[in-house]
Amino acid sequence: MLVSRKYKYILPVVVAVVALGCLCGVKGERAETIPPCTDAALHVSDDTPTEAKMREMGLVDVQELDSTILVDMIYATADNFMGEVLYTDIHKAFLLPQMAEKVVAAQHALRVEHPELGLLIWDAARPLSVQRKMFHKVAGTPKNIYVSNPKKGPGMHNLGAAVDITIVDSLGNPIPMGTAFDHFGIESHIDKEDQLLASGKITQQEYDNRHLLRRLLSDQGLIPLHSEWWHFNLMPTAEARRTLKTIE
Repeated sequence: MLVSRKYKYILPVVVAVVALGCLCGVKGERAETIPPCTDAALHVSDDTPTEAKMREMGLVDVQELDSTILVDMIYATADNFMGEVLYTDIHKAFLLPQMAEKVVAAQHALRVEHPELGLLIWDAARPLSVQRKMFHKVAGTPKNIYVSNPKKGPGMHNLGAAVDITIVDSLGNPIPMGTAFDHFGIESHIDKEDQLLASGKITQQEYDNRHLLRRLLSDQGLIPLHSEWWHFNLMPTAEARRTLKTIE
């Protein structure tokens, strides 16, 4: 399912690129009034209103820094714990620049160590309005510990300071990690992995894969979340809420 979703947004991007490409080829009198095309211009041209707003806030599209990092924004599809599309106009992975740079560095380190592997981003910057909908879904249930309560302040995703990420093989398929993304259960907890391995709930390969992911991101200074093996933060939540702007 991952591979099929990957091509969902290619057509709009191609149309935008072709359109700009035509403008770049204009000659004669009109050429003087048309600015030269750049890679950055191609990316900015197909920003949705929400993506443009995040860019104006200083966040960056990770794929503009490294196009080899795959992006499959789960909440832009109905294939998530909510069972509905939450991101109607977010298809790119935006992060704070310092966060994006650390993810790119992790990708480079992974490629040096395992050239056949790469990183895949499932979620990045998230508007607080979406956070409210997500928490409402789990409020009053045991699953509420897995979703940041917006009444207590913005979550790390709402600040552009969190990324949900995994490792993929050469075909773009996620390597085994023991659970699917957004599995709300003890099997996702990184502080229970030794017990999970001993009880057979995760395999040795899945255990090793999690540790590889965590080492790559932790080496860049990112902080793992104990209840979600896929989630990494730029800084402690209290510091982030004190110093960063909320994406409304």
